[in-house]
Amino acid sequence: MKGVSLFKWFKNVSIAKKLYFTVGIMATLIAIELGALIFSINTLSSVRAYVSGEGLWSKAQKDAMYQLLKYSRSHDETDYDKFKYFMNVPRGDHKTLVELSRKKPDMKIAREGFIEGRNHKEDVEGMINLFTRFNSISYINKAITIWSKADPLVAEFIPIGEQLHKEINSGHPSTEKINEIVQAIDPLNARLTKLEDDFSYTLGEGSRWLENLVLKILFSIALTVEITGLTLAIVVSRNIQKGLNEILQSAKAVAKRDFTRKAKAFSKDEIGILANNFNTMSEELALSIRNIEQAQQKFKGLLESAPDAIVIVGEKGIIQLVNNKCEYIFGYTKNELIGHDVELLLPERFRTTPQENRKLFYDFPGVRSTDVGLELLGRRKSGEEFPVEISLSPMHTKEGLLITAAIRDISEKKRLEKEIRESNVTLEKKVKQRTGELEIKNKELEQFAYVASHDLQEPLRTTSSFVELLRKQYHGKLDDNANRYIDYVIQASDRMKTLIKDLLDYSRIGREKKFEPVDCNVAFEEVLADLAKVIKENKAVITTGKLPVVNAFPTELKLLFQNLISNSIKFQKQGIAPFIEISAVREMGHWHFRFRDNGIGIEKQYQQRIFIIFQRLHNRSVYEGSGIGLAHCKKIVELHGGTIWVESEAGKGSIFHFTIAD
Repeated sequence: MKGVSLFKWFKNVSIAKKLYFTVGIMATLIAIELGALIFSINTLSSVRAYVSGEGLWSKAQKDAMYQLLKYSRSHDETDYDKFKYFMNVPRGDHKTLVELSRKKPDMKIAREGFIEGRNHKEDVEGMINLFTRFNSISYINKAITIWSKADPLVAEFIPIGEQLHKEINSGHPSTEKINEIVQAIDPLNARLTKLEDDFSYTLGEGSRWLENLVLKILFSIALTVEITGLTLAIVVSRNIQKGLNEILQSAKAVAKRDFTRKAKAFSKDEIGILANNFNTMSEELALSIRNIEQAQQKFKGLLESAPDAIVIVGEKGIIQLVNNKCEYIFGYTKNELIGHDVELLLPERFRTTPQENRKLFYDFPGVRSTDVGLELLGRRKSGEEFPVEISLSPMHTKEGLLITAAIRDISEKKRLEKEIRESNVTLEKKVKQRTGELEIKNKELEQFAYVASHDLQEPLRTTSSFVELLRKQYHGKLDDNANRYIDYVIQASDRMKTLIKDLLDYSRIGREKKFEPVDCNVAFEEVLADLAKVIKENKAVITTGKLPVVNAFPTELKLLFQNLISNSIKFQKQGIAPFIEISAVREMGHWHFRFRDNGIGIEKQYQQRIFIIFQRLHNRSVYEGSGIGLAHCKKIVELHGGTIWVESEAGKGSIFHFTIAD
């Protein structure tokens, strides 16, 4: 049960803890291995020290015997002193042997004895440990026994030396007696030599046994380390691979829009948490897709409810989408239009030939994307040509530029205009009647644009929220590509929100119904107060002369001033403070306003394009904005019965002109 509990714990802990646990076990086993290796080396070193000590002991015994024999012949006291000097080695070892044989030995005395026996100081501790800890090992025990037998034998040299010293120093030494004393040395030496050989042989056998034992222990520990490490690595790797494979299979299912496949969590570690979070994300993504599909259905419903034929065209002039009204007006089915060239809806004389450069729908003669209510000829499937009124709205998307064309069949309008021209009697009545109808339809079209833009915000807001949630939960946990893709989606959503908001603002312009006297000086001061922070940050200098009082929509006139001033501040030269000069003069029934700045200027070929909705001349990373500000200005000026234009040269600033009816 403990094993099962430990396995369950190991499976559910975090991957980091699994790795720490694995490394900890490996480190412990390696530490044990190193400890065993150090212990073995020290033990073998102690055996080596004993072999070395035996050599010192044996050599000292032989040297003492030699000096004693020499003394018997030379009667030189120096030889006798050397005899006693060499005997200090076995005496020191004897001192240690006696002390270590006690039940409670004094280790200080034991150390002193080994040092007196000329053993190296660094070997003494290991020699004592070998004697005390391993005396039960047969080889060590036998060596100690041999040492114990040799110790009293070597001590017999001392009384022999003393007898010899006494006889030589008696005054009348006897040669016969000296020879008799010396004769005891050889038998004693022979017995000691045998014991010394047995001691060395026994230690050699023990050393080889210990070496084999150490190798077996080290091999066993090393094998245990390898097996344990490999086992833990395999277990951790398989668990991670199993969990990731489960998430991968679920991801593949989600990629095929199968949201019923859930990633199974096999543990409570990071992989298990990731699997559960992936399932949550999958559910949220499924909900988001359903919301988007519902929004698409709603958009299609709005598209089909439009009073005019709606045609959405790509950059290459290929039709992307049409509504039922388009089928009704032109006589083609949707399948005959979608994916085909928009020139299909134009008379043949307006179409391009294969040898000519490809033109966009809004590049055809008389057609400009700036036009609203442009009149030209269309062509039905039957070949019949008829007058149409077209309003074009460009929109930049990730797939490129899309043009939305609202096409209205004005055959009836043209017929009525002809009748009106032919019959002055009913002219006023018919014009009023048809004008009212057109105003109603224009209002319907405006309401359609507003509702369509407003309804697009809901799925976009949902998508943006879920993607932001995705970034908060998984930023840094996924690879760099995934993080970058999430950022792209968020940035695109933010831009789409801005575009939709700007489109709604654009559609609201003109809702004020009543002109009223507006003091442009007061309106100008209010705009400067609103822009005070921007003006201060950019160190802008703005001057103005006396401005008139005009009949206008107050809010929209202030928006006109604000957009023009903001534009001049935004597009300033690097390192040069903006300077803006505003003036107004009365000319032939209208007021002519001029906004002069010292900004970057505009090249001539772009001076008409800047007033088109969502048209930009610069990258967002250089100058922010959606490109709708000047389109607002154009619409506001036209609502006030005026026109707007610009005079400019690149690098030499700009003068924006607009007129307002007196």
